[in-house]
Amino acid sequence: VASGVPVRFADVASPWLADVGGDPRGTQWEASLVARVTMRFDDTKAGLVHDEEFEAVLFPLGEMVDVSRAVAADWDDRDLRVDTPAQAVYRLTDAPIKTATFFKRVERDLVDHLTRIRTIEIQVNNQLKLYSRPGEGADAFYQRCYQAADAKADAEIAKLKDKYQTKATSLQGQLQAAQDRAEVLEAERKGKRNDELLSTAGSILGSIFGGKRSRTSVLGKLGSAAGKRGRSDAAKERVEAQENKIQQIHHELEQLEAELTDDVTSIDAKWMAVAKEITPMTVPLERTDVKVTQLALVWIPVP
Repeated sequence: VASGVPVRFADVASPWLADVGGDPRGTQWEASLVARVTMRFDDTKAGLVHDEEFEAVLFPLGEMVDVSRAVAADWDDRDLRVDTPAQAVYRLTDAPIKTATFFKRVERDLVDHLTRIRTIEIQVNNQLKLYSRPGEGADAFYQRCYQAADAKADAEIAKLKDKYQTKATSLQGQLQAAQDRAEVLEAERKGKRNDELLSTAGSILGSIFGGKRSRTSVLGKLGSAAGKRGRSDAAKERVEAQENKIQQIHHELEQLEAELTDDVTSIDAKWMAVAKEITPMTVPLERTDVKVTQLALVWIPVP
Protein backbone atom coordinates (compact mmCIF):
# COMPACT_ATOMS: atom_id res chain seq x y z
CA VAL A 1 0.00 0.00 0.00
CA ALA A 2 1.25 3.50 -0.85
CA SER A 3 3.23 5.20 1.89
CA GLY A 4 1.21 7.33 4.29
CA VAL A 5 -2.11 5.62 3.59
CA PRO A 6 -3.68 4.10 6.74
CA VAL A 7 -4.56 0.41 6.48
CA ARG A 8 -7.38 -0.91 8.64
CA PHE A 9 -9.73 -3.89 9.02
CA ALA A 10 -13.48 -3.43 9.38
CA ASP A 11 -14.90 -4.63 12.65
CA VAL A 12 -17.33 -7.45 11.86
CA ALA A 13 -19.83 -5.80 14.24
CA SER A 14 -19.90 -2.55 12.25
CA PRO A 15 -23.58 -1.64 11.63
CA TRP A 16 -22.86 -0.41 8.09
CA LEU A 17 -20.99 -3.52 6.94
CA ALA A 18 -23.90 -5.24 5.17
CA ASP A 19 -24.98 -1.96 3.53
CA VAL A 20 -21.71 -1.69 1.62
CA GLY A 21 -21.59 -5.36 0.56
CA GLY A 22 -19.61 -6.93 3.41
CA ASP A 23 -20.47 -10.06 5.37
CA PRO A 24 -19.62 -10.34 9.08
CA ARG A 25 -19.32 -14.13 8.64
CA GLY A 26 -17.04 -13.80 5.64
CA THR A 27 -13.75 -15.69 5.60
CA GLN A 28 -11.97 -13.56 3.01
CA TRP A 29 -11.03 -9.90 3.03
CA GLU A 30 -11.43 -7.49 0.14
CA ALA A 31 -10.07 -3.97 -0.21
CA SER A 32 -12.26 -0.86 0.12
CA LEU A 33 -11.71 2.83 0.67
CA VAL A 34 -13.27 4.59 3.61
CA ALA A 35 -13.48 8.37 3.39
CA ARG A 36 -14.43 11.26 5.63
CA VAL A 37 -15.08 14.62 3.97
CA THR A 38 -15.88 18.02 5.47
CA MET A 39 -18.08 20.41 3.50
CA ARG A 40 -18.67 24.08 4.24
CA PHE A 41 -21.69 25.79 2.74
CA ASP A 42 -21.32 29.53 2.93
CA ASP A 43 -23.04 32.56 1.49
CA THR A 44 -21.93 36.06 2.42
CA LYS A 45 -25.22 37.75 1.56
CA ALA A 46 -27.17 35.26 3.66
CA GLY A 47 -24.62 35.41 6.47
CA LEU A 48 -24.48 31.64 6.24
CA VAL A 49 -21.66 29.37 7.35
CA HIS A 50 -22.78 25.77 7.71
CA ASP A 51 -20.51 22.75 8.06
CA GLU A 52 -21.44 19.17 7.26
CA GLU A 53 -19.51 15.92 7.28
CA PHE A 54 -19.81 13.15 4.71
CA GLU A 55 -18.64 9.63 5.49
CA ALA A 56 -18.66 6.95 2.83
CA VAL A 57 -17.30 3.59 1.76
CA LEU A 58 -16.10 2.83 -1.77
CA PHE A 59 -16.45 -0.89 -2.44
CA PRO A 60 -15.52 -2.89 -4.41
CA LEU A 61 -12.41 -1.29 -5.86
CA GLY A 62 -11.27 -1.52 -9.45
CA GLU A 63 -8.50 0.02 -11.46
CA MET A 64 -10.72 3.08 -11.83
CA VAL A 65 -12.95 4.05 -8.94
CA ASP A 66 -16.40 5.49 -9.64
CA VAL A 67 -16.87 7.85 -6.71
CA SER A 68 -20.55 8.36 -7.63
CA ARG A 69 -21.12 4.82 -6.30
CA ALA A 70 -19.82 5.70 -2.85
CA VAL A 71 -22.16 4.42 -0.15
CA ALA A 72 -22.87 6.84 2.67
CA ALA A 73 -21.99 5.09 5.92
CA ASP A 74 -21.95 6.52 9.41
CA TRP A 75 -18.71 4.85 10.35
CA ASP A 76 -16.72 5.51 13.48
CA ASP A 77 -12.98 5.24 14.04
CA ARG A 78 -13.71 2.39 16.46
CA ASP A 79 -15.14 0.43 13.50
CA LEU A 80 -11.68 0.33 11.93
CA ARG A 81 -9.26 -2.06 13.59
CA VAL A 82 -5.50 -1.86 13.30
CA ASP A 83 -4.75 -5.50 14.16
CA THR A 84 -4.70 -8.02 11.32
CA PRO A 85 -7.28 -10.79 11.78
CA ALA A 86 -5.84 -14.26 12.40
CA GLN A 87 -5.41 -16.36 9.27
CA ALA A 88 -6.72 -13.57 7.06
CA VAL A 89 -7.14 -14.47 3.40
CA TYR A 90 -7.04 -11.55 0.97
CA ARG A 91 -8.71 -11.20 -2.38
CA LEU A 92 -6.53 -9.55 -4.95
CA THR A 93 -7.66 -6.17 -6.23
CA ASP A 94 -7.13 -4.49 -9.58
CA ALA A 95 -6.87 -1.12 -7.87
CA PRO A 96 -3.29 0.25 -7.95
CA ILE A 97 -3.17 0.62 -4.18
CA LYS A 98 0.63 0.70 -4.19
CA THR A 99 0.72 4.10 -5.90
CA ALA A 100 0.07 7.42 -4.18
CA THR A 101 -1.44 8.84 -7.37
CA PHE A 102 -4.34 6.39 -7.08
CA PHE A 103 -5.35 7.75 -3.71
CA LYS A 104 -4.82 11.36 -4.80
CA ARG A 105 -7.05 10.76 -7.82
CA VAL A 106 -9.79 9.29 -5.64
CA GLU A 107 -9.57 12.31 -3.33
CA ARG A 108 -9.79 14.70 -6.26
CA ASP A 109 -12.68 12.85 -7.86
CA LEU A 110 -14.56 12.69 -4.58
CA VAL A 111 -14.15 16.44 -4.02
CA ASP A 112 -15.29 17.19 -7.58
CA HIS A 113 -18.27 14.86 -7.27
CA LEU A 114 -19.50 16.31 -3.99
CA THR A 115 -18.98 19.87 -5.22
CA ARG A 116 -21.20 19.03 -8.16
CA ILE A 117 -24.06 17.29 -6.43
CA ARG A 118 -24.28 18.53 -2.86
CA THR A 119 -26.32 21.59 -1.99
CA ILE A 120 -28.43 22.79 0.87
CA GLU A 121 -31.69 24.66 0.56
CA ILE A 122 -32.67 27.55 2.78
CA GLN A 123 -35.60 29.96 2.70
CA VAL A 124 -35.24 33.64 1.84
CA ASN A 125 -37.42 36.73 2.11
CA ASN A 126 -35.76 39.19 -0.25
CA GLN A 127 -37.94 42.15 0.72
CA LEU A 128 -37.03 41.77 4.39
CA LYS A 129 -33.49 40.56 3.63
CA LEU A 130 -33.99 37.57 5.91
CA TYR A 131 -32.59 34.07 5.42
CA SER A 132 -33.46 30.88 7.24
CA ARG A 133 -30.84 28.76 8.92
CA PRO A 134 -30.23 25.08 8.14
CA GLY A 135 -32.66 23.09 10.24
CA GLU A 136 -34.95 26.05 10.89
CA GLY A 137 -38.55 25.01 10.22
CA ALA A 138 -40.83 26.84 7.80
CA ASP A 139 -43.14 28.01 10.60
CA ALA A 140 -40.25 29.33 12.70
CA PHE A 141 -38.82 31.25 9.75
CA TYR A 142 -42.24 32.69 8.89
CA GLN A 143 -42.59 33.92 12.46
CA ARG A 144 -39.26 35.74 12.11
CA CYS A 145 -40.47 37.30 8.86
CA TYR A 146 -43.79 38.24 10.46
CA GLN A 147 -42.09 39.97 13.37
CA ALA A 148 -39.76 41.88 11.06
CA ALA A 149 -42.65 42.92 8.80
CA ASP A 150 -44.70 43.96 11.83
CA ALA A 151 -41.87 46.23 12.97
CA LYS A 152 -41.63 47.73 9.46
CA ALA A 153 -45.37 48.40 9.47
CA ASP A 154 -45.18 50.09 12.88
CA ALA A 155 -42.36 52.32 11.67
CA GLU A 156 -44.27 53.34 8.55
CA ILE A 157 -47.46 53.99 10.50
CA ALA A 158 -45.51 56.18 12.94
CA LYS A 159 -44.58 58.42 9.99
CA LEU A 160 -48.27 59.15 9.43
CA LYS A 161 -48.10 61.39 12.50
CA ASP A 162 -46.51 64.16 10.44
CA LYS A 163 -49.22 63.82 7.80
CA TYR A 164 -52.26 63.85 10.07
CA GLN A 165 -51.41 65.40 13.44
CA THR A 166 -51.23 69.05 12.32
CA LYS A 167 -54.61 68.91 10.59
CA ALA A 168 -56.20 66.93 13.42
CA THR A 169 -54.95 69.39 16.03
CA SER A 170 -56.25 72.31 13.94
CA LEU A 171 -59.70 70.75 13.56
CA GLN A 172 -59.90 69.89 17.25
CA GLY A 173 -59.01 73.49 18.09
CA GLN A 174 -61.65 74.78 15.69
CA LEU A 175 -64.20 72.42 17.21
CA GLN A 176 -63.48 73.58 20.75
CA ALA A 177 -63.68 77.24 19.71
CA ALA A 178 -66.93 76.63 17.83
CA GLN A 179 -68.46 74.87 20.83
CA ASP A 180 -67.41 77.69 23.13
CA ARG A 181 -68.89 80.26 20.72
CA ALA A 182 -72.11 78.27 20.47
CA GLU A 183 -72.48 78.34 24.25
CA VAL A 184 -72.02 82.12 24.27
CA LEU A 185 -74.55 82.64 21.46
CA GLU A 186 -77.04 80.33 23.16
CA ALA A 187 -76.72 82.31 26.37
CA GLU A 188 -77.24 85.57 24.45
CA ARG A 189 -80.27 84.14 22.67
CA LYS A 190 -81.88 83.10 25.94
CA GLY A 191 -81.18 86.53 27.37
CA LYS A 192 -82.82 88.30 24.43
CA ARG A 193 -85.81 85.98 24.60
CA ASN A 194 -86.28 86.70 28.30
CA ASP A 195 -86.05 90.46 27.66
CA GLU A 196 -88.67 90.12 24.96
CA LEU A 197 -91.05 88.29 27.25
CA LEU A 198 -90.53 90.61 30.20
CA SER A 199 -90.91 93.80 28.21
CA THR A 200 -93.96 92.80 26.20
CA ALA A 201 -95.87 90.61 28.66
CA GLY A 202 -99.11 92.43 29.40
CA SER A 203 -97.87 95.80 28.14
CA ILE A 204 -100.21 95.99 25.18
CA LEU A 205 -103.17 94.73 27.15
CA GLY A 206 -102.34 97.24 29.81
CA SER A 207 -102.21 100.01 27.28
CA ILE A 208 -105.71 99.27 26.06
CA PHE A 209 -107.50 98.31 29.24
CA GLY A 210 -105.49 99.96 31.91
CA GLY A 211 -106.08 103.59 31.20
CA LYS A 212 -106.61 106.26 28.70
CA ARG A 213 -103.84 105.45 26.31
CA SER A 214 -103.81 106.75 22.82
CA ARG A 215 -103.90 104.65 19.71
CA THR A 216 -100.43 105.94 18.90
CA SER A 217 -99.09 104.63 22.20
CA VAL A 218 -100.52 101.19 21.58
CA LEU A 219 -99.11 101.03 18.08
CA GLY A 220 -95.70 102.11 19.40
CA LYS A 221 -95.69 99.27 21.87
CA LEU A 222 -96.60 96.86 19.10
CA GLY A 223 -93.62 98.06 17.03
CA SER A 224 -91.30 97.75 20.02
CA ALA A 225 -92.41 94.18 20.71
CA ALA A 226 -91.95 93.23 17.07
CA GLY A 227 -88.42 94.65 17.09
CA LYS A 228 -87.50 92.65 20.14
CA ARG A 229 -88.90 89.47 18.55
CA GLY A 230 -86.78 90.19 15.48
CA ARG A 231 -83.63 90.47 17.56
CA SER A 232 -84.52 87.22 19.35
CA ASP A 233 -85.03 85.44 16.00
CA ALA A 234 -81.67 86.75 14.70
CA ALA A 235 -79.93 85.41 17.82
CA LYS A 236 -81.56 82.02 17.24
CA GLU A 237 -80.29 82.00 13.65
CA ARG A 238 -76.74 82.73 14.82
CA VAL A 239 -76.93 79.80 17.25
CA GLU A 240 -78.18 77.50 14.49
CA ALA A 241 -75.43 78.68 12.14
CA GLN A 242 -72.82 77.94 14.82
CA GLU A 243 -74.28 74.48 15.41
CA ASN A 244 -74.05 73.82 11.66
CA LYS A 245 -70.41 74.88 11.80
CA ILE A 246 -69.80 72.42 14.64
CA GLN A 247 -71.41 69.63 12.61
CA GLN A 248 -69.19 70.50 9.64
CA ILE A 249 -66.04 70.32 11.75
CA HIS A 250 -67.23 66.98 13.17
CA HIS A 251 -67.66 65.73 9.61
CA GLU A 252 -64.15 66.85 8.65
CA LEU A 253 -62.71 65.04 11.68
CA GLU A 254 -64.59 61.88 10.75
CA GLN A 255 -63.24 62.09 7.20
CA LEU A 256 -59.71 62.55 8.53
CA GLU A 257 -60.10 59.50 10.77
CA ALA A 258 -61.42 57.47 7.82
CA GLU A 259 -58.39 58.47 5.71
CA LEU A 260 -56.05 57.52 8.56
CA THR A 261 -57.81 54.16 8.98
CA ASP A 262 -57.45 53.46 5.25
CA ASP A 263 -53.74 54.31 5.34
CA VAL A 264 -53.10 52.13 8.41
CA THR A 265 -55.06 49.23 6.88
CA SER A 266 -53.17 49.54 3.59
CA ILE A 267 -49.77 49.63 5.30
CA ASP A 268 -50.62 46.63 7.48
CA ALA A 269 -51.86 44.60 4.49
CA LYS A 270 -48.75 45.48 2.47
CA TRP A 271 -46.27 44.33 5.13
CA MET A 272 -48.25 41.22 6.06
CA ALA A 273 -48.10 40.24 2.38
CA VAL A 274 -44.35 40.90 2.39
CA ALA A 275 -43.95 38.55 5.37
CA LYS A 276 -45.32 35.72 3.21
CA GLU A 277 -43.00 36.35 0.26
CA ILE A 278 -40.73 33.42 1.11
CA THR A 279 -38.90 31.53 -1.61
CA PRO A 280 -36.36 28.68 -1.58
CA MET A 281 -32.69 29.42 -2.15
CA THR A 282 -30.10 26.80 -3.09
CA VAL A 283 -26.62 27.17 -1.63
CA PRO A 284 -23.99 25.17 -3.58
CA LEU A 285 -20.56 24.05 -2.51
CA GLU A 286 -17.35 25.70 -3.62
CA ARG A 287 -14.54 23.30 -4.41
CA THR A 288 -12.21 24.98 -1.94
CA ASP A 289 -14.75 24.31 0.81
CA VAL A 290 -14.65 20.52 0.33
CA LYS A 291 -11.81 18.67 2.03
CA VAL A 292 -11.07 14.96 2.39
CA THR A 293 -9.88 14.73 5.98
CA GLN A 294 -9.45 10.96 6.06
CA LEU A 295 -8.96 8.30 3.40
CA ALA A 296 -8.01 4.80 4.48
CA LEU A 297 -7.66 1.43 2.81
CA VAL A 298 -9.99 -0.84 4.75
CA TRP A 299 -10.24 -4.60 4.31
CA ILE A 300 -13.82 -5.84 4.50
CA PRO A 301 -14.92 -9.45 5.23
CA VAL A 302 -16.76 -11.02 2.29
CA PRO A 303 -18.23 -14.49 1.66
